Amino acid sequence: MKREEIDVLLVEDDGILGGAVAQRLRLEGLSIQWARTVSQALESLERHQPALMLCDIRLPDGTGTDVYKRAGRLLWDTDVIFATAYAEVQQAVDLVKAGATDYLVKPYDINDLVRRIQSSLARAILPREVKIPFRSFHYETPEMIRVVSHLKRLARENFSILLLGESGTGKEMAARLIHEASGRAPAPFIPVCCADITESTLEAKYFGSEAGAAPGGAFSTGLLEQVGTGTLFLDEICEMHPKMQVLLARALQDGGFHRLGGGSFVRFKGRIVAATNADLHEALESGRFRADLYYRLQNAQVTIPPLRNRIADIIPLTGKFLEAYGSTSPLAPFSISDEAKRALVEHHWPGNVRELTNRVVQACTLADSSVLGMSDLFPEKIQQPDAGPSLSLARARAEKEEIERVIAECGGRIGAAAKRLGISRTTLWKRRREGGIQSGGD
Repeated sequence: MKREEIDVLLVEDDGILGGAVAQRLRLEGLSIQWARTVSQALESLERHQPALMLCDIRLPDGTGTDVYKRAGRLLWDTDVIFATAYAEVQQAVDLVKAGATDYLVKPYDINDLVRRIQSSLARAILPREVKIPFRSFHYETPEMIRVVSHLKRLARENFSILLLGESGTGKEMAARLIHEASGRAPAPFIPVCCADITESTLEAKYFGSEAGAAPGGAFSTGLLEQVGTGTLFLDEICEMHPKMQVLLARALQDGGFHRLGGGSFVRFKGRIVAATNADLHEALESGRFRADLYYRLQNAQVTIPPLRNRIADIIPLTGKFLEAYGSTSPLAPFSISDEAKRALVEHHWPGNVRELTNRVVQACTLADSSVLGMSDLFPEKIQQPDAGPSLSLARARAEKEEIERVIAECGGRIGAAAKRLGISRTTLWKRRREGGIQSGGD
């Protein structure tokens, strides 16, 4: 059942305080649902999808902690603020560490509450009707609870952040979460793949150029200026050209830069979130990633765990992706067979969340039934007639597995994978077709 979208779910058992808060928020033009107990809050969450929940810690039939833990995935896309008495502050602090957005100590200023709620709602700039899982990670494992808690707390600061993790773990989603939770959300979020920018365009791409800086060149602004007060996400930072690493380190040190061919200093007002799936120690030891740039980006460092280490997240994530990508199918809503669930949990996931997303999209597109089986999600596991041992077949299977492993490690980029395998893009496309592998990436 599709939940009705509202602005605020108020969970408060005090009739006088709750009534006053609800009335004030409605006067601010916000849509409100008011629950007085844990059970009422959970019932409301089953029917409504709030952008924010304001929840008292002490309730007649339990605590705010009970609401937070029992609601689980119903709060995935919801900011949560707890209201607490002085004696319960530690409980509220623990909830913030577990991923809640903030807490207030009673008695609180209603005007301050309104400002906090409006600030929280302003960060949710992506339309909630767009069913793309960008507004937050979806998680149930302790590892991801800690990661999301750290990201939300770091988002409130202004320094650079470095995200580590295998290809496909969701580093760009983490960067978007930081952007949305930081208060910078009205400004742009600009993702950049550092490996894709050629040496000849480096300075102009990042810093911009004045008119006439190159023969016939027009005035242009670079990425560091275009982002304004927003977030510049530098993916594959270890693949950034060495020359640009020097220039970027200097720009971060000075707090600004000069456009190509220009004399005036342009202050950098945004924030940089960088990411890499490389072996950071090896990249620093070899000099591929400059230490001076690393230490300017690494004010905080967060590692996103691979999907195979988050087994409890696999089935909920699959359900969320089925809702996001299968909603327009005439067979929707989709469900998953028990056999498919076992296969999902047992799979090694070399491509991590990106691989799971791709498998769900393909399954929803090609399915003949609303119940997805193992063959829908893992068509390569369909039993083939036993043709007896074959050296050529074994070689072909080994080649197919190696190609897919390298492509996954390269983030789905065919060009990069071909270079690592020592073959041309054309040859790689041909080998994939011959192996019955669906093509994707660049």
